[in-house]
Order: sequence, then C-alpha cells, then structure tokens
Amino acid sequence: MTTALEPSRSSRARWAEILAAVILSITVVATAWSAFQAGKWGGAMTVSFNEASIDRTIAAADIAQASRDISGDRANFGDYVLALSAGDERTAEILFVEFRDEVQPLITDWLIRDPFGGSYIGSPFDTPDYLATTTLESAVESLATAEMHTTEALDARGNVGDYTLMTVLFAVVLFLAGLSRQFRTRISIALTAIAATGLVVGLAVLVVLPTLL
Repeated sequence: MTTALEPSRSSRARWAEILAAVILSITVVATAWSAFQAGKWGGAMTVSFNEASIDRTIAAADIAQASRDISGDRANFGDYVLALSAGDERTAEILFVEFRDEVQPLITDWLIRDPFGGSYIGSPFDTPDYLATTTLESAVESLATAEMHTTEALDARGNVGDYTLMTVLFAVVLFLAGLSRQFRTRISIALTAIAATGLVVGLAVLVVLPTLL
C-alpha cells in the first residue's frame, strides 16, 4: 500500500517544485516592477511637492506686491483728492504722475464722472478694473496651481504606498516559494499553494494600479 502511494506523492512533490520555480520567476519580475514604480512615483511626488512650494512662494510674493501697490495707491489718492479740493493743481499734477501707469487711466475716468460737483461718490478703487492692475489675480492663479500640484503629490504618495505594499507582499511570496522547495511533504504543497495565492492577488492588484514610465 505504501509502495503504491510513493509514485503519486513523488509526482505531487515534483509538480509542486515546478510550480514553486514558476512562482519564483514571476515574483522576481513583479517585485522589480513594484520597486521601480514605487521609485518613479516617489520622484513624481517630490517634483509635485516642490512645484507646489514654488507656486505658493510666487503667490506670497504677488500678494505682498499687491498689498504694497494698493496701500501706495490709496495713500497717494488721498493726497491727490486733498490737492484737488484745495485747488492746488500743481501738486495734483505731481501726485497724478506718481500713480502707477495702470492706475492713471482709472483716475482720469474717475475725474470725468465729476466726483466733486456731481452725484457720483464712488472711488476708482471700487471697480474690477483696479484689481486687474494689481498682482492679486496672479496670486490666485498661483495658489490654484499650487493646490493642483499638492493634489498630484498626495496621489503620488498614495501610489508609492501601494507599490511598496506590493513589494512587501511579493517578498513574502518569494520567501514562501523558496521555503517550499526545502520540503518534500504536504508542507511543500501547502507553502506553494499559499505563495501562488499571494502571487495571484498581488498581480491582480498590480493590474489596476496606475503606472508611470
């Protein structure tokens, strides 16, 4: 009875060893691919975070510049209005020249509306045209771009984690497949089956993960 079972056991052990060898070969490639992708996504994450940081720096500079321009314009405008009210045209002319080139047409339009003698009580700074002369719009665009790059960086970091996890999984599969070849019993078959299951699961996950070349 024992003798009759020997060929069957030997055949199962031989097929288990062949399967283990196949698993090892595929897993080595899968491990290398996972490590490669983790490195690529890690690089993409670093680049995106750096770009987001640069965009925020540019936005901060634009906001600071806009703050200086607005403060200067309003202070000069106050002096300009006082000069006009006092009838000091010479001083008013000097102050007008001190306005930024982009603001001067707005001051001219404001004067055309006769703010002193008519019913118009608005300010040249109350219009969207004035904001367009500052760097606030550029700052908003830079902040939006920074947010986009931050989102890209966070997505890349998630992919790094996924591929790192896959690398660990395939390392376990390699260990189990290699260990199975040290036995010639049911233990070998069990270890090979577990390794094969882990490999199939890992490959299924790799198929749906985003790739970066």
